[in-house]
Amino acid sequence: MLSKRKIKNTFPLDFYGEDGSWRFIIRAEHPGEVLDAMYWRAYVSCHRKEFDLLHVATDKFNYKYNYSSGDVSDLHYGSGGSPLRVNMMGPIVPISAILAQVAAKCLDSDKKTT
Repeated sequence: MLSKRKIKNTFPLDFYGEDGSWRFIIRAEHPGEVLDAMYWRAYVSCHRKEFDLLHVATDKFNYKYNYSSGDVSDLHYGSGGSPLRVNMMGPIVPISAILAQVAAKCLDSDKKTT
């Protein structure tokens, strides 16, 4: 017998990426963007300095980062070797914004070569 329950809409779908302590989300708005979001999440994680995600972000999310250091200069934060929990914010970027940014870079480089 068929169930008349509503099927839950799973979109937008978020893909979390990170580079060290810096975290971000690449968001797919519909099923056609899922593979692009997965690819660009991995690419941005490895090539973080090539992208300015903060200026194309549409939202932000909060996360906690466990920071620990043995430096003497960090002693004023607490006891020397204990981890320090830091509240941080990461950008949420739709994949369409990344694709537009990449397309604009390609157009600029094509104009320079001609």
